[in-house]
Amino acid sequence: MVLNPAHRKKILFLLFALLLFSESEFAGDLGTRAKLNEGIQSVYNFEFDKADLIFTSILKKNPNDLFANHFSATLSFWKYFGSNKQKYLSEFLQQSDLTIAKAEENLADNPKNKETLFILGAAYSYRAIAYGKAEKFLDMIWASKKSNSYLENVLEIDSAYYDAYLGIGLIKFALSQVPSGFKWALSLIGFDGDSEKGLSYLKICAEKGNYSRVESEYYLSQLYAEFYFDYDKSKKHLAKLNQQFPGNLLFDYSLAVIEVKNRNLNSAENILLPLVKRKTHEFEQLLALSKFLLADVYFYGNNFEKAKDYYSKFLNETKEKNYSGIANYRLAICKEFLGEEAAPFYKAAEHGNEMLDDDYYAKKKSEIYLKRNITGIEKSLIFSSNLLEQKKYGMAVDSLTEILTDNHSASFRAQIYLILAEALYYQNDFDSALVFAQKAIGEKSQNEKWVTPFAYYFASASFQKKKDMEKARYYFAKADDFSEYFYENKLKSMLKNLSRSVKN
Repeated sequence: MVLNPAHRKKILFLLFALLLFSESEFAGDLGTRAKLNEGIQSVYNFEFDKADLIFTSILKKNPNDLFANHFSATLSFWKYFGSNKQKYLSEFLQQSDLTIAKAEENLADNPKNKETLFILGAAYSYRAIAYGKAEKFLDMIWASKKSNSYLENVLEIDSAYYDAYLGIGLIKFALSQVPSGFKWALSLIGFDGDSEKGLSYLKICAEKGNYSRVESEYYLSQLYAEFYFDYDKSKKHLAKLNQQFPGNLLFDYSLAVIEVKNRNLNSAENILLPLVKRKTHEFEQLLALSKFLLADVYFYGNNFEKAKDYYSKFLNETKEKNYSGIANYRLAICKEFLGEEAAPFYKAAEHGNEMLDDDYYAKKKSEIYLKRNITGIEKSLIFSSNLLEQKKYGMAVDSLTEILTDNHSASFRAQIYLILAEALYYQNDFDSALVFAQKAIGEKSQNEKWVTPFAYYFASASFQKKKDMEKARYYFAKADDFSEYFYENKLKSMLKNLSRSVKN
């Protein structure tokens, strides 16, 4: 069975969290500890050449230093993750094999050595991430199992070995997100996930860990944003890390993503503009994605000229198929607003990864616009939806209210009502939001099936805000019953978050 890429994305970013493990009681003299710590800090700041020199110097004195071997291997993994180049994956796996072999040899002489157990847990964590990115999912799960086993052994020996909580917590949370149809693989090895326990373990490490606090803070920020939609908590962690490690491109990019999710477009632009000017072969794909994100910032800001330029840059630089569909589609929309030829980009939008919500949406909408011209009302809906992304809710309400005076089909009316419901919801006008959510539901749009479940969601959320939990649960169930519509994975995540308050 193949995982849906939307689920893969979440699981991969969670497993990626197992990077940069370290421990609180390094073997070796104080000088070696200090050097190792300096190397780790250099990795955090993406100073890879400096980190490599430090780890190499340690290994010259002691080729069997497990921690130096482990962290030296992770440099190749970082390069693979940032560039998607297979040569870095091969380098990482070869170096990881050597680390594991040395650690297993040490463990044979001392099976209760917690430092050796920790290194094995960390090494297999990285391998799980690598296999996940390479879409070798059974290998990913087996490596996760091994990692968890070694780290659990660490805590059996020393429950105060707080850095080990990071790896265990992330594995528990990641595997709790595996789709039900894939859980058979987990049951075969007697392993399942636990999101709440996973989150609590991360908090323990963030509060009490030594060298793993940075990672714990980073991945807490990701969980708060991706699964709990708490962008304020997410930003708090990321802003701190961003200030401590200004050279870390991943922290920069992640903070920009949170700002876009939280509809703070100006802040996202300020982060992304210097980021997209960076030059690095190791993180080409991350920089390409930064251009895509900056294009989205301009698109949502209805600045179609700038959006067009950055979508073009992304498409010229990306090494992956993912998001090429939505980038081409939005580029075509930009061209429509600018009065330029859009057809070639609609055609290109059909070749993205259609298993991703964005690329599937782009493919289907592009098929329509290749057969007919985009209409004025469709342009108005795009423009008004973008006002929501700018937090200009009042302007969106005024614009859409004016559009409603014209005679439109049920499909367009349903979309107008839905955008109005969302705008009013975020203005805390829950009574009015309910009115328009119910109107959207009442139109029973067949051409835009996605409108109805999203309208049910805003009806449920509005009733929840009004403390009418019976009706909130009713509309929640209606939304949850839908399937096979645009952005289904996005809405399922929103519903999962809403369920924490509606079902309690």
